Amino acid sequence: MIRIPKRLILLLITLVFLYLVFINLDIKELISAIKEFKPSFIILLCISIVMGQFCRALCFKQLISKTVNAPLYELTPLCLTNGALNILLPARAGDFFRAFYVGNKYNVNKVKIFGSIILERIFDGIITLLFVFSAVILYNKNQLAVNICYITGSVFLGSLFLAFLAIKFNKTDAVFNFLKNKTRFFPDKIKNIFDSFLHFFNKVCNSFIDGFEILKFPGKLFFILLSSFSIWFFEGLNYFIIIQGINCHVSWSVILFIIGFIAVACVIPSTSIFIGPYQFAVISAFAIYNISKETALAVTFIDQAAVTIVSSIVALIFLLKNNISIKDIKIK
Repeated sequence: MIRIPKRLILLLITLVFLYLVFINLDIKELISAIKEFKPSFIILLCISIVMGQFCRALCFKQLISKTVNAPLYELTPLCLTNGALNILLPARAGDFFRAFYVGNKYNVNKVKIFGSIILERIFDGIITLLFVFSAVILYNKNQLAVNICYITGSVFLGSLFLAFLAIKFNKTDAVFNFLKNKTRFFPDKIKNIFDSFLHFFNKVCNSFIDGFEILKFPGKLFFILLSSFSIWFFEGLNYFIIIQGINCHVSWSVILFIIGFIAVACVIPSTSIFIGPYQFAVISAFAIYNISKETALAVTFIDQAAVTIVSSIVALIFLLKNNISIKDIKIK
């Protein structure tokens, strides 16, 4: 069987979306739209970006509060670093780095912390789904958008339901013992290898599910949802500031659609900097309101440039302060 390298697959996905983005694009109009952006909006945009990550730090602090008590002054730059690494490196390397950093710093199980980050992403999906659903119901009952709401709603709400079941009825030990019992007929050498693998897999699954433990505490869930809502409010504010900065006056319904479409697009694997799916998502959201591809693409360029620069500066300071190199992150 021919094995296709993962990077080649990611590159092909990116190229397909880039083709959809740049086909029939008026470059002069795109450049003109970018030039329209007023520099005076840059400070507001930077503040909004940092506030969004501060809210993510608040959310993350609550998610891991039963495991470790990490201060916000450390989690905020960590979340900004997480965002920068997700942009600059493939396969959402920033999420893995956040789990490894907290695990090493506080001597806690890294897989458990990663489970909490996955739960955070599920809450992100639910909040963005609510934003899109509100836009669909209140502003534009586009059938495509309705179908996307149904699909993404099933995925994220289903994932949250499974997380509840996993933490309430953890059956990994039972499955492990059942499978281990079946290996007793194997030759000793094969049995030992298989049992070692089962033991490792059982340990990882239990640790990952333990990352959902905050679901046992309903009182904290409201604060987590509120924090997640705040994250995406500031994400929407980023786009609102940029859109106002290029003199494109649109309603908040457009912002709601953009947020929802981007949340779906970020799930699609691609190369670093989310090139391809991200731009296509924003263009698709703008198209619902018959706003040009060039304007939408200008918004994505300005947003990505601002987020990348702000996050990267903070990330560089954070990594240097903690004596961490990019090479170390890639190895992890």
